[in-house]
Amino acid sequence: MARIYGTIESLKSLKFELENNGISRFNSVKGIKDFLSNYNSEKLTILKNASDKLEKEYFETCDNLKQRKQNKTDRINLETEKIDNQISALKSKIDSINSKDANFIKNLISNIRLYFIQKQSNYFIKNKSKLISSSVKDITRNIENDEFFIKEYETEKQNLIEKKSKSEIEKIEYTRSVLENSRNLISGAIGENLVVKEIKKLSDDYALINDFNLSFSRPIFYKKQNQRIYSVQIDHLLISKAGIFVIETKNWSKSSVNTISLRSPIEQIERSNFALYVYISENITLNEHHWGEQRVPIRNLIVMINNKPRGQFKYVSVKLLRELNDYIKYFEPVLTDKQFNRIVTELK
Repeated sequence: MARIYGTIESLKSLKFELENNGISRFNSVKGIKDFLSNYNSEKLTILKNASDKLEKEYFETCDNLKQRKQNKTDRINLETEKIDNQISALKSKIDSINSKDANFIKNLISNIRLYFIQKQSNYFIKNKSKLISSSVKDITRNIENDEFFIKEYETEKQNLIEKKSKSEIEKIEYTRSVLENSRNLISGAIGENLVVKEIKKLSDDYALINDFNLSFSRPIFYKKQNQRIYSVQIDHLLISKAGIFVIETKNWSKSSVNTISLRSPIEQIERSNFALYVYISENITLNEHHWGEQRVPIRNLIVMINNKPRGQFKYVSVKLLRELNDYIKYFEPVLTDKQFNRIVTELK
């Protein structure tokens, strides 16, 4: 299997874009593709799960309501009995005081005591219903909540389902919106990922560097495009014993391939080739050949995932993904193992 170094640029950009928008659920391009393909079914699954949870909650609430009503009845009976016993006990005390004959002082004390006992008894008699209601206040509130939920479920089930699933639905709708706005990045990541998977099929005599970058402290002048180059970014740099392949990947539709408004990738790859040539010339010397210093072949390759333009172009080969590996393996080796490994070490 070919040696792979680095992460593809569009995947890094896509990951940054998603994280910047608070989305962290995806670990791969495949995960994104699956999400977009299965969005509607995921939405239906969320609604179904909400429906199932509501149905379960409904039946549990019905059972709880029966039990709570029974508990309320039991507590009312218990509290009624307790208050009646208190009233009865107080009445007995009143009767006992009234039946006693005593001197003036004792009668005075008894009358004071009688006053407070009667007051206590009157309180229980007057507030009996309120005291009983207070004792079942929590149960009554729970019963009302249960009855409200049951009624709402039976009359507005669909609204309840949508309300329960609203947060999750909004989350996946937001995720899809962000992905829709990142279509170009996703398309690029898919294309570059496919190229990496294809090149992995090659032997370990090949080394692929993803998102290869060069920068120059002093810009180099590219006469063909009349511009100074400060830096270049290359989708993939494939190093082999046959030389180096500068690879740009384009996952374009047929209409995009034929439109004249998009920037030609040929100018881009020729610019990258020149910058790489200058860098290698200044930093990598191959003196092993007995004829003299050896040149490292650098080839320009644009990989189109599904569609490519008709015709051929100077200095640049344009291949479909399915043609990629056969094209790469076509070239004969010109570098030794030592030279190959040195170039890999220098560039990776």
